[in-house]
Amino acid sequence: MIGRIHERSIFARLRREGSFVRSGPLWCSVLLDPSLSHAHVAYALGRPVGSAVSRNRLRRQMRAVVATDAGSSLAPGWYLFGADAPALAMTFAELSTALPALADRAAARNRTRRDGVQ
Repeated sequence: MIGRIHERSIFARLRREGSFVRSGPLWCSVLLDPSLSHAHVAYALGRPVGSAVSRNRLRRQMRAVVATDAGSSLAPGWYLFGADAPALAMTFAELSTALPALADRAAARNRTRRDGVQ
C-alpha cells in the first residue's frame, strides 16, 4: 500500500532532514520513518518540465511504477519524486528501472545519515 503526502510540514521535513539523490533527469528526496506502516509518496513536476498534459502523463507513469512491485519494496517513510524536462523522453521501461533504483539509493543514504555515518 502506498500513501500520499498532504501535510506541508512533511515537505518541510523532507527538505530539512531528508536525503536527496539525483540520477539523470530524475531525483528523489527520502525521509525514512519506521513508525509508519508503509511508504508515503508525492511527486514534484513543475512547469519547466513541460506542458500540463506532458507533466500529468509523466506523473501517471511514475505513479504506475511506484504502485507495482517496485513500490511495495519501498521502506516505510516519506518519498518525494521529481523530474526535469528530459524525463519526458524516457520510456515506461526506463522509468520502471530508474525509479526503484533511485529510491533505494536515497533510502540507503538516509539510513547512513540517520545512523550518524556520513
